[in-house]
Amino acid sequence: MKVKQHSLQGFEFILDGENAERFISYFKANEPFLKGHTVILSGKGDLVEIEEFLKKNNVCYFIRNCELTTRKKSVKTLPDSYIEDIKKSIKESKKEKEQTQQQKNPKGRYREIIEKPIRSGHFISTTNDLLILSQINSGAEVETSGNLEIFGTINGKLECNGSYMLIRDIGDNGLVIFNKVILEKTKFKSKKAKLIKLDYNKRLIVEEL
Repeated sequence: MKVKQHSLQGFEFILDGENAERFISYFKANEPFLKGHTVILSGKGDLVEIEEFLKKNNVCYFIRNCELTTRKKSVKTLPDSYIEDIKKSIKESKKEKEQTQQQKNPKGRYREIIEKPIRSGHFISTTNDLLILSQINSGAEVETSGNLEIFGTINGKLECNGSYMLIRDIGDNGLVIFNKVILEKTKFKSKKAKLIKLDYNKRLIVEEL
């Protein structure tokens, strides 16, 4: 017997008596974002027709009939050793970078800097602006309510609720959410930097720099 551990990214659909037509309609409308992720079905609904649709479209899915282990988002799971590495790298940086990090922006937030790759299984949550100089690996999660700039490939889950976000590319395993809008990764394959923000009507704006 072989046992393999996988970090899966999935979307859970909690069915509350909905018919299959409503599920299929929603899935087709959001297929670019849902494809490649595991579909989790729970609750009560017309599962027979839904399962036939998912099988026909080669979608990986399972029916949840047990409690899933969830992570409290208010708790950071970074190991102490990793936090110490980050602190050490910041101390060894140039004086100008340290002053930039300590300076408050007009909204009273600080700018945090992460220089090393964020590994699988790590979870970072902050209310500050965030600068990431390396990549986010598959299975890692980062979320911030401040602005974000990242210069490496995103293969994990990234959620930003700030005024803007600056990224380069989203990998095959990446999932990026900006102010509750899932970014379509096919539009972020080039290595050129892109500025993402919302206009006054809350519509997504992507500017290639």
